[in-house]
This record gives sequence, C-alpha cells and structure tokens, in this order.
Amino acid sequence: MDTVTYPDPRVAEFVEHHFLPVRIKVEQEPALVESYLVSWTPNVVVADEKDRVHYRVEGYLPAEDLVAHLSLGIGKCWLNRKQFAQALGRFEEVSGRHQGTDAGAEALYWLGVVQYKQSHDPAQLRPSWRRLAREYPDSEWTRRTQIPSRS
Repeated sequence: MDTVTYPDPRVAEFVEHHFLPVRIKVEQEPALVESYLVSWTPNVVVADEKDRVHYRVEGYLPAEDLVAHLSLGIGKCWLNRKQFAQALGRFEEVSGRHQGTDAGAEALYWLGVVQYKQSHDPAQLRPSWRRLAREYPDSEWTRRTQIPSRS
C-alpha cells in the first residue's frame, strides 16, 4: 500500500484531515502489535486517544475503498461514543458516496443501528435495513439483519 494506496491524493488528504496517523513497524514494536492484535499487514486500526479500537481494515484496498472504510471507522467511533448525530451523518455520507460497494452496504447496516440507538424503537432499524436488503441482497451485511429461523 505504500507505493500505490497511501500516496494517492484522495487517501493522503482524507487521512490528513481526519486522523493522526502512526506507522508501527511490526518487527520493532512487538508489544504494540500484540496490544492491537495485528496478525497480518497491512492493518489499519482506527483507535481513539485512549487506545480503544473502533474499526480495523486488514489487507490491501484500492484508494477509494480505503477512504470509504476509513470513513466507516470514523462513524463507528462516533457510534461507540454515543454521538449519534455525528455517526448518522457519517453513515449517510458513506452509503451515498460509496453506493454499490461493500462499504456502502456496511454503512446502511450501521445507519439502522444508529437510528435505533437514537430512538430505542426497533422499527427505526427497518428503513435502512430494507434498503440494504433491496440494494445489496447478497451482502454479508444483509445476512446480519436476518434472524435465523428455528428448525
């Protein structure tokens, strides 16, 4: 990713605007590698100032996909901090900007979760999750919304 993805202006600008990037050389920092549960590289961890991990991107991604997943990481951080308005805005932005991608599907999943968390009304899950099922019928995120039937 050092030669293709990270130098891409879209990635560089997004990271510069939203994160304080830290590069860890796995051979030189075994304690940090263990602390962040890094078993494969590249491994991008979205963590907060208390070292709580909110999102992880493992493996190589093209620039636009990496930006989408980093944006999801910001949304997950907001969600975990119970800052629902910010999380809602982030997931709406990702679902619109990255429509048709894995990140777009994941954004719709979390959008429903945020809407539920804001209202404590399970019905608030339905609009986003119905859209998820309609636009991404074969997505892992769609499957996560379906309660398995008892056999």
